Amino acid sequence: MRTLFALMTAVVIASTAFAGDYAIVVGDKLSVMVVGEPDLSIGVSVRPDGKITYPHAGEIQAAGLTAAQLGEKLTAALKSIVRKPNVSVTVVDGTNDKVFVVGGGVRNAVFDLSSQKSLLQLLATIDDMSLADLDQASLVRDNAVVLKGFRELYEDGDISRNKELRADDVIILPVLKDRFIYVSGAVNSPKTLPYRHGMTVLDAIMEAGGFSKFASKNDTRIVRRSNEKEEIIKVKGKRLMDQGDSSQNVSLQRGDMVIVEEGFF
Repeated sequence: MRTLFALMTAVVIASTAFAGDYAIVVGDKLSVMVVGEPDLSIGVSVRPDGKITYPHAGEIQAAGLTAAQLGEKLTAALKSIVRKPNVSVTVVDGTNDKVFVVGGGVRNAVFDLSSQKSLLQLLATIDDMSLADLDQASLVRDNAVVLKGFRELYEDGDISRNKELRADDVIILPVLKDRFIYVSGAVNSPKTLPYRHGMTVLDAIMEAGGFSKFASKNDTRIVRRSNEKEEIIKVKGKRLMDQGDSSQNVSLQRGDMVIVEEGFF
């Protein structure tokens, strides 16, 4: 519930935070308003060459600029005919924006962007990301990675990691290579568990029904494989369960095997 609340709060903030950072693209429809000058207040579309034609200013490059930057250019162009021009530009319809979602962790898709679309807003529209590796996810722009890892943004609502989306951005959401934790040995219900961020060895053992009566609790180990190497992490389960020693409550990683040895009676 807290994650959902943080996500929705961050989405609302993002709508405001990125409104002024949107980069105009070809095909956008713009509204130009000049205070006190109705003849100069018009609607105009960005041509395929990225320019607009504006009265008394001629051709002005618009694509790639924010609305505020274009307003500054038009203000400078109108100073010769208007005393202290007050110009504002608004993107009325961003019709030519496409963002691509690929990677296998979700279904590939193409999204149209509005003038206030951010990465977090787009992620919030994806129905199911349970198979997506958020730690390895990336936002690619012009063949360069501009953001690596979406977990802090998506799950924790860290708005500082949010990004304005631009036309032709590619969001890569790879599939999790190993989504499970494996619990075996002297537990009451050995099983394979879906991995959750923040999962600990105590979580895994309890979800496997707890230690069996034959368990040698202090002979619990975690087998972790990484880059073809195997690491053994020993856990004193008796100290963890009976004495509340939190130092033994090791955080798990995807693919970990939790093995509880049997004692000798």
